[in-house]
Amino acid sequence: MYKLSYQQQAYKRINVETANPGRVLITLYDALIKFTRQGIEQIEKRDLGGKGISLGRAYAIIAEFIHALDYEKAPELCNNLEMIYNFWLEQIAEANNAIDAGQIKPILSQMENMRQTWSEAVTQSTIESASAAGGQR
Repeated sequence: MYKLSYQQQAYKRINVETANPGRVLITLYDALIKFTRQGIEQIEKRDLGGKGISLGRAYAIIAEFIHALDYEKAPELCNNLEMIYNFWLEQIAEANNAIDAGQIKPILSQMENMRQTWSEAVTQSTIESASAAGGQR
């Protein structure tokens, strides 16, 4: 397996630590979609080891989404997102156990739609922040 050098690890860590939280969310969605697609392909190819790794990574990202929900700021939104994320977790676990890509194909399109929605929200928020900052000069 490819191992990052110390400099590469430091660059990656600094990049994540200083990144816009919205950008980090979109990057995580990109990874989630990638690992879910890989899991589907690996199930179809009967690559059981690869399937377990890819779906495990997708599962871990979704679990992190749940962990990051801030119920104090937006309780209703968080409740709705947690229900969606838990559904995704159930589908991934069932697909992994049953070795059935059909169980996760529908959630892949949900993930892609959610990523698009978040991307639009992050873009809008960035525009609004830039406008507000420009007006404070």
